[in-house]
Amino acid sequence: MSVTIPEVSAVSWSSFMTGTDAGNHGIFGFVDLVPGKYQYRFPDFNDLRRPTFFDELGLIDRRSVIVNLPATYPARPIHGVLISGFMALDLKKAVYPSAYYPLLKRLDYRIDNDTGKGKEKKNEFLADLHYTLKIRQQAADLLLDQEEWDLFMFTVTETDRLQHFLFDAYVNDRHPLHEEFLQLYRDIDGLVGRLLERAQAKGEVDVMMLSDHGFCPIGNEVYLNPILRRHGFFASDDQAGHGLTGISAKARAFALDPSRIYLHRRDRYFRGPVTAKDYEPLRRDLRQLFESYQIAGQPVIRKVFFKEEIYSPPLRESAPDLVLLSYPGYDLKAGVGKSEEFGRSHLSGMHQQDNAFFFCSRPELVAEPMTITDCKKTIFRMLRI
Repeated sequence: MSVTIPEVSAVSWSSFMTGTDAGNHGIFGFVDLVPGKYQYRFPDFNDLRRPTFFDELGLIDRRSVIVNLPATYPARPIHGVLISGFMALDLKKAVYPSAYYPLLKRLDYRIDNDTGKGKEKKNEFLADLHYTLKIRQQAADLLLDQEEWDLFMFTVTETDRLQHFLFDAYVNDRHPLHEEFLQLYRDIDGLVGRLLERAQAKGEVDVMMLSDHGFCPIGNEVYLNPILRRHGFFASDDQAGHGLTGISAKARAFALDPSRIYLHRRDRYFRGPVTAKDYEPLRRDLRQLFESYQIAGQPVIRKVFFKEEIYSPPLRESAPDLVLLSYPGYDLKAGVGKSEEFGRSHLSGMHQQDNAFFFCSRPELVAEPMTITDCKKTIFRMLRI
């Protein structure tokens, strides 16, 4: 299955929930700028501009139980139960109805894993993944038993964390943590089996499984703002490189994670020099720059999209002006504080746009080719709506 561009969870899960692209639902990435300013903000569930499938199911008295779904914080009332996934900040605000908060607190339920251990404390990191998964399963077991539901959804985020930090342990069977990597997947297989057994105890169920993006190993992280700087498109008066607050009035473009390019337009940013007359020539120059960019003689960017090629109205005006899709192995990042154009970090796995997976127990209901925006329609077909 293919997913959104950019292939990040905040955008993909929002598109999954709403059946629309970001031009409709309004979530373009994990981070945006405050309108008219150069300060970062983190869009949340309140910024989602289209109804989710569980909102629409509630209108027809279909009850949903949603566990650990990213991009749903703060939790809001639904016809059923909602436990937000990352990036939730406060468990109390991540649970609806609030009556479930004390129960989750007693279970030591965690919104996310301790990814800080993924850099240098790999064994502790793996133990944390196993523990968090176990607690999530206990919560799911309780909800499966106690709640009446028409749709039950359980999201596993441990696979994402595992592959970001330990993809090298997967591809190298001599890696000291190779077996531990595989064991987490075995545990997840067991969890899926137990959830299905509990669900089927109440009657026949249809099943859907999917990922919000694919994965592959990282060859190089690629830092977009340093590339823009070298070619005269980006400049900053902040030598320390702390965000975009020090962006220069000479900057004609800037990048936000992971692969979004914004033109520094005069009508949107108070330091912006780019006029309406400059807009199209500048976009074409940037497309040419990134389409021709290479590392060690190898092309990095598979395709450069103008916003109208991937985003629908009515929110297209808020979208990035260009979005880059890289070849596998090139992990695109804004890199505001970087001096180099590419390099490596402690991460070994990166997202891919075109190798997500999708499974449905009723394949006759599935459209081909499948994209993540088709999932909402498939859910409704499974529920005979």
